Amino acid sequence: MRRVASWVVGFGVVAVCAGLGIGNVLAGPQKSVEASSGWVKTPAAGETAATAFVAVDNPTQYDVYLMSAATDVAGKVEFRDKSESTDPQGQVRKTINVPAFGSLAMDPKGVYLLLTDLKRPLKDGDMISLTLTTDGGAMLQVSVAVRKE
Repeated sequence: MRRVASWVVGFGVVAVCAGLGIGNVLAGPQKSVEASSGWVKTPAAGETAATAFVAVDNPTQYDVYLMSAATDVAGKVEFRDKSESTDPQGQVRKTINVPAFGSLAMDPKGVYLLLTDLKRPLKDGDMISLTLTTDGGAMLQVSVAVRKE
């Protein structure tokens, strides 16, 4: 009987702690989706487009979809994917999936960002800001350097 009573008391303490949100404190802060490690390939002189690459980390238990991207140096930013396309520019993608507990590393042979209608010439060493928007409305901001491959 004593074991049953201590189990019931122990279960009651756990239930109360969970109800008070103490379980969240013990588990640590919530992790969120982040963008990092970006760069932009230096466009040739006179070019009005450039390609950009960003790493996105998703430590959450849900898939995240990148819905749009923007920068102040281009009139338009598109998601492109060369991995499943014969087009040298890659296939236009409306969204990009970042899997739960996973990551996406954009690269020249796979998923990347195409910056079109450049508002100014980009040269090696320039830093630009990119903003990626998720399906949940989160805005992931990352500063990226312009460089040769």
